[in-house]
Order: sequence, then structure tokens, then C-alpha cells
Amino acid sequence: MLKINCNEEVFELRNTPDELTLNEFDQIFSIVNRDGSDNVTKYFDVFEFLKVPDVILDNLSQKEFIEMVESFNDYELSKDVAGEVVVNGRTYKSFESDEFEFKARDISLIEQAQLKEDGHFPSWVMAILFKDVELTNTEHRDWSHIKHKAEQFRKHLTAGEAAPFMVRLVRRQMSELDHATKNVDNGIQAT
Repeated sequence: MLKINCNEEVFELRNTPDELTLNEFDQIFSIVNRDGSDNVTKYFDVFEFLKVPDVILDNLSQKEFIEMVESFNDYELSKDVAGEVVVNGRTYKSFESDEFEFKARDISLIEQAQLKEDGHFPSWVMAILFKDVELTNTEHRDWSHIKHKAEQFRKHLTAGEAAPFMVRLVRRQMSELDHATKNVDNGIQAT
């Protein structure tokens, strides 16, 4: 919890992943990753979304705003991914082995979810990665089931449970991009 003092006003701002719901994380993720906005505007939008009063936002100096953004982003993020979550009495598992790894079919579904651009990408990822232990793989891959899970997860999971998966997903995408860039560079050199 971050305490913001401005003009004798004090506001408590939830900033750690465990203090934010998955639904809130969806919205913040969407704001921060949206095209066409500068970073300052994005952070004002995040703070407004989290209900920081206008009396505080309107009276921040540039230095105070920068300090607020730095403080907002200063938290510990677990590197461990959850292997299991229980929501509404149902058990969902993200992996069975000793270590989590993305499955090719899951990546395909995640890429389809990314195309939705509906502001709920992290909850789609969680709904794809966590499989109901009582269902078959065919049932798990059905979009109506994934949509239902995503809606339930938004209500019952925290950003702290989703963030480690999102970090791994971004690292995976960056690694693929780096690999693709090297292949292009090698192709250019060969010609």
C-alpha cells in the first residue's frame, strides 16, 4: 500500500499485485499497453482508474508525479507461478510436472485471446493456462468454457497470481523476437 501525501491530503493507493484483483490488473495492463498515448497520460489514467482523487492529481508537481510513478512500480513480484488455484470449489491446475512451461496449444489460444483486444488479456491467459481438473482437454479448449473461467478468475484471483505468468509470457515473446531478428540478420548477411 502506497501512501500519497499532497497538500495535506493523504490517499492510500493499492499498488502491490496481491492488493489488486485480476480484473483491476486487466484494466491496468490494458491502459499501460495501449497505443496512441504517452506514458504520462497512461499513468494519469491508471491513477484515475484506481480512484486517486483529482485534488491530488491536479496538484502534483512534475517531481511528485515522477516519484509517485516510481513508488507505484516499486514492489516485490514473486517469480513463482502457481501450480493450482481453487475458485468456487473447483480446482484448476496450470501444470502437472515439476516446472511450468508453455504448451504449444496454450500459446495458440493465448495468441487468439490477444487478438480480442477487449481489455482482459491477463485473465484470458489465466483461463487458458489453468485447466479444470474435472474436464477433458477438448472441454478446456472450448471458448465458452474459457470465457466462463476468465469471468470467474477476474472476481476471485489477484494480480499477484497472474503477474508471474505474464512476465514469463513477455520473456517468451521477447526471446522469440530476438531469435527471429537473428534469423533475419543471418539471411541478410547470406545474400
